[in-house]
Parts: sequence; structure tokens; C-alpha cells
Amino acid sequence: MVLALQSCQSEQKKEDSNLPNNKSESLADSLAKTKATSPEALLTDDVKTFILPAAIGGMMEVEAGNLVLQKSGNPEVKAFAAQMVKDHSQANKELEPIAKAKGVTIPTMMPEDQAKHLVQMQTLSGRSLDVHYITMMIKDHASTVALFEQASRYNDPQITAFVAKTLPVIKGHYQTALKLGKSLNITNVNNGDDFPNVRPDTMAKK
Repeated sequence: MVLALQSCQSEQKKEDSNLPNNKSESLADSLAKTKATSPEALLTDDVKTFILPAAIGGMMEVEAGNLVLQKSGNPEVKAFAAQMVKDHSQANKELEPIAKAKGVTIPTMMPEDQAKHLVQMQTLSGRSLDVHYITMMIKDHASTVALFEQASRYNDPQITAFVAKTLPVIKGHYQTALKLGKSLNITNVNNGDDFPNVRPDTMAKK
């Protein structure tokens, strides 16, 4: 009987050796497998840090453009704002399914900081509004150009295809904003084509 009992214990040990060491490890393995197959796990940190800023920035351009269309009396500024609404609405529409496919949720409302900025813009009018808006557009588009140029080096076909199509449009916006800045006599201490500290190359270093 002793020999039979030892034999049974030996067989039980062999079976146990083929199982997870404990319940905690089994649960950890399951969680790891679930995480590895989720859409979010397929994203690199670089790609995640591109999608949300690009989407929120695009929303801001549309909202600010619509506000300027309602309040500005400058035909050139209003024409630029209309182009911002058109182009960024299209870009936002194209970015949304890419984000969804990767498990990234784009907010439907503006973040608090951007919302406060829009409220501040609503208190402005005339030249003050135009100068504020174009100055903001110069800075925003310099930053966005840097963001998109960085994203163009990502190893993600969907992102790089979106960037390749959208970046030339954003660069065009940047150049137009610079021209409008000069026509509004916005101070440019560098006496060149670029406003101080808002060139895409300087924004990329920040």
C-alpha cells in the first residue's frame, strides 16, 4: 500500500508540473494575452502621442476659424479662417477612423485649456481679434508642422499615409499665416520670414 501511495503521489506531481504554478500566474498569463491582442497594445508610444494632439489641434482650428468668421471684419483674415475650417474638418474626418482602428478615443469636446482660449477670443473684436488669431495660427501651425514631420518617421503605414497627404496642406497654412501676420504689422524681431521662436525647427526642439 505504501508503494502504491508513493506511485500515485509521483503521478500527481507529474501532472501538476504541466499546470501553472498557481492561480495568480494563470490569471497573469490570461491578462497578458488579452493585453497583447488589444488594439491599444499595437500602438507605439510615438503614435499614441501623435493622434490625440493632431485631433485636438484640428478641432481647435475649426472652432477658432468659425469664431473668426462670425466676428472678424477683415476679408483676408476671414478667407483664411474659412480655409482653416474646410481643410481641418477634412483632416479630422480622415484621422477619426485611423484612431478608432487603433483603439484611441478622440474626445468630442474641447479640453479645458483650449475651451478657455476660445472664450477669451470671444471677448475680442476688430484688429485685436485679427492679430490674436493670426498670431495663434502662426504658433499653432509651426508646432503642428513639427508634430507631423516627426510622425512621418513612424513605422506605421496608416499614420505616415495620413501625414504625407496632410503635411503639405499644413505647411501652406503656415506660410499664409506668416504673410497675413506681415500684412497686419505683427512684430517680427527677426526681420525675416519666420516669427520669433515659432519656426517648425525650433518647435521640434522644445
